[in-house]
Amino acid sequence: MPTLIGVVVIRLVLQSERSARTGTGNFGLWATGAIAFLLGFLACAGWLSWSADQRGEVRGPGLPAPNAFPTWQVLACGATVVLVCFAAAHLSRWAMAGGLAAAAGTTAGFTTAFTVSASTDVTGQSAVGIILSEIGWGLSLGVLMLVRGVWLNGRRERSS
Repeated sequence: MPTLIGVVVIRLVLQSERSARTGTGNFGLWATGAIAFLLGFLACAGWLSWSADQRGEVRGPGLPAPNAFPTWQVLACGATVVLVCFAAAHLSRWAMAGGLAAAAGTTAGFTTAFTVSASTDVTGQSAVGIILSEIGWGLSLGVLMLVRGVWLNGRRERSS
């Protein structure tokens, strides 16, 4: 449901942006979102399918995924998710709508990978984590992409 709300917002932003190409890339919104989905999925799977413990031993990768991670691994995963969202947004032909499509795609990809891992949880507590992941990543990346879009549009107007 949060992704569908995001799609409505992206469509509204795109309607105001259709008059001119404002982004840096050549991809449309669907391609931008699909690339972001794949990158978000890989970021989650790549960082959270294994774990290193305090003794330096590595567990994984595999399912069920570990449920305890060192702080550096969680921070690296978060930084990777933000970077892949920016990379996907850079490929879009629209600054604002493309950035929001990248945010929605990255969020959906990350949450999908998280859901695959959470499907092995018998307690049901992972469902809360999935909801928090979708909302948290969606809002955080959405705000970052809006700031990026405003900055790109302001820079474009100053150079005109």
